[in-house]
Amino acid sequence: GSRREPVHALREAAFSLAEGGSLAVVGESGSGKTTLARILLGLERADAGRITLRGAEVTRRDRSFRRTVQPVFQNPYGSLDPMYSIHNTSAEPMRIHGVGTKSERDAKVRDLLEKVALPPEMARRFPGELSGGQRQRVAIARALALDPEVIVLDEAVSALDVLVQSQILDLLAELQSELGLTYLF
Repeated sequence: GSRREPVHALREAAFSLAEGGSLAVVGESGSGKTTLARILLGLERADAGRITLRGAEVTRRDRSFRRTVQPVFQNPYGSLDPMYSIHNTSAEPMRIHGVGTKSERDAKVRDLLEKVALPPEMARRFPGELSGGQRQRVAIARALALDPEVIVLDEAVSALDVLVQSQILDLLAELQSELGLTYLF
């Protein structure tokens, strides 16, 4: 057989994120945008290069970095476990990272749902009972659970209809202003 050339999903991506700002990575389909997001989130390993936060290099297994940078993925249908209630979905990152007591996590979930404009009774529901926009609001609440500084949004509104896209983008702008978040779109 013939030797195949290696596939390069992404080459020479270099950028800085301004604290409290937004940066959009734009490129055609297959250009490596999702690969870049997955590398930043520690879900994939880069063959070369490095990620730094405030001048310090970040390793893939750095738990504090994983709390600092949180994802919101493109598909709100695929990113939420259908077997987890909205409450459990939102509380899971805190439980995994050992944040707070159960009652503190419960209170935080109520606060998170309020922040993303979902009524508190939504906590008892499951993803299959929600619209796409409501599911994406839950995904945003879950991303906020660990009080991150950076949110990586991998085409976070592209699976939603235009009106809902606008509502989610407005919500993201409000949250950025209120919480001082940094966004990488």
